[in-house]
Amino acid sequence: MDNLEEIHSRHQLREHKQPIPHPRLRLVLNILFMVAAVTGVIWYFVADHDTGTIIVLTGMAFKFIELVIRIFKI
Repeated sequence: MDNLEEIHSRHQLREHKQPIPHPRLRLVLNILFMVAAVTGVIWYFVADHDTGTIIVLTGMAFKFIELVIRIFKI
């Protein structure tokens, strides 16, 4: 079992973490990604394969932008 000093030091590390940059922007980009992914897959199987692929790739662009914001903490 961890001793009290280790638990205290881990707790202090958690308190010093930086806040998430642009949480609302990331949320909106994730929502756009999910909507585009679901719409693209449905479109792919129901209507046209090429258009469905383009919709999914557009959604992936939104996810890539969110990933860049998250990794580089822009």
